[in-house]
Amino acid sequence: MRKKTIGEVLRLARISQGLSLEELQRKTDIQLDLLEALETDNFDKLPNLFYTRSFLRKYAWAVELDENIILDAYDSGSMITYEEVDVDEIELSGRRRSNRKKQSFLPLFYFLLFSLSIIAFVSYYVWNYIQTQPINTSEASYSVVTTTTSDSTTEVTSNNQSTTETSVAETSAVTISGEGDTISVVYKTSKETAELQLSVKDTQSWVSVSDTDLAGGVTLAPGNQTATTTISKKTPVTITLGVVKGVKIKIDNQEIDTSKLTGQTGWISLTISPN
Repeated sequence: MRKKTIGEVLRLARISQGLSLEELQRKTDIQLDLLEALETDNFDKLPNLFYTRSFLRKYAWAVELDENIILDAYDSGSMITYEEVDVDEIELSGRRRSNRKKQSFLPLFYFLLFSLSIIAFVSYYVWNYIQTQPINTSEASYSVVTTTTSDSTTEVTSNNQSTTETSVAETSAVTISGEGDTISVVYKTSKETAELQLSVKDTQSWVSVSDTDLAGGVTLAPGNQTATTTISKKTPVTITLGVVKGVKIKIDNQEIDTSKLTGQTGWISLTISPN
């Protein structure tokens, strides 16, 4: 047993999990070159102190390490006593790969199950609402017929405008659940794709959107206030916010309420479902 640097501990923990750097990148949404910088203790390559601590926390979580030990070592500039130092890395990787991978799929399974439950609930609500529409339309028509000719024309126009406004309002909707560091958002729309916009005004935040051209992340600041990408119904995405406060998120010009994200850093699971 001897002391190791933070990067050495992270690398051995990743190998013990049977993860490649590419697999870890997909799991954490951290760029590949930044993961390599963490494993080589090249912390100067990261944007700043906040992002370094955030990435160390996410890395530790992904490989089942105690994030407090990693962060304390980083803050104090000390090394870490690592108990598995005498275990051959190649042998360790081959021996534990199958067991660790079986466990690593559990969070994804629970997330998909939760997402499907939300989609089923929303679909049932929409279907039930549609079934009640003919009754409401019939009552509205009866009300118009019983009025005088001039009033009827006015009420028909008013009802048509009301129906149009209702149709527009029902075309799409945003449902938000959860609180704390992570929330889930379901966006109902009849379109196959949707435009996602992230913007800031007076703050600075690193953001990323998985499975899009923003998966590698981008820093929003007063000099670069907006980032836009397109998402589809086929793939749920995860939005990572380095700093939650001051970041506005819109999907097809509808603002997503992030007030339930109470942490300094936040994650949003976004799913598009049929309207």
